Amino acid sequence: MTWNEVFRNTFKELRERISPEVRKQVDLMLPSWPMVDACRADSLDAFQPFIAAGKLSVEDMHQACDRYHLGKTKTGTPIYWMIDDMNTPLDAHIGDRWISQLLKQREPLIANWQVQHCLFGLHLLAHTMSPIAIVESESSAIVLSALFPETIWLAYATTSHLVPDLFAPLEGHIVTIYTNTDPTLSTYLFFQDLVTLTQQQYDLDITISPLLEDNATADQKARCIDLLDYLKESL
Repeated sequence: MTWNEVFRNTFKELRERISPEVRKQVDLMLPSWPMVDACRADSLDAFQPFIAAGKLSVEDMHQACDRYHLGKTKTGTPIYWMIDDMNTPLDAHIGDRWISQLLKQREPLIANWQVQHCLFGLHLLAHTMSPIAIVESESSAIVLSALFPETIWLAYATTSHLVPDLFAPLEGHIVTIYTNTDPTLSTYLFFQDLVTLTQQQYDLDITISPLLEDNATADQKARCIDLLDYLKESL
């Protein structure tokens, strides 16, 4: 995937409406709100089973996609923006790649840029003390936010960037982690160790839900399903 495959068409339209100063930021610099606004999308395939079953409406889907600032590439691949609790876009996940990787390939001047990540959906913490739930998949977090709107749903996207500091903005909230299930409990045990380490550094109320480990079938564990998969297969 190249930078143009992500933004070429949407940026052409955007250039007609923005100033040269903002245009330079969009074309050459780090993740920014003009980038986010250049690729907004209001639909996500993961909603379809729940819409078909009458559990959610199309309007629910549109509102959830707007809430998380969902984007899409020109070929329809979802763009999941990592926007921190200060409402600053830090990076974006596209398939198995990151916007930061594309930017570094495109702009040699930022090759040494030290990329920062945050939990997906972190921007939703502003001005609320609602309980927080964390899953792996960004798409699952978006759908679950429509199914259970009393909870703020976040996603960690990949375990490779998980460190205790990533959870620091969650202090003061009640946090539940819903791990993917697997036949060996490896993901569950990984998060047990991570939570122990995190609570040694921060005053956090974090628990790991055993829901999938207690209720998923052997076949579901073999497929390493997540919470949304479990709910979808329960329809």
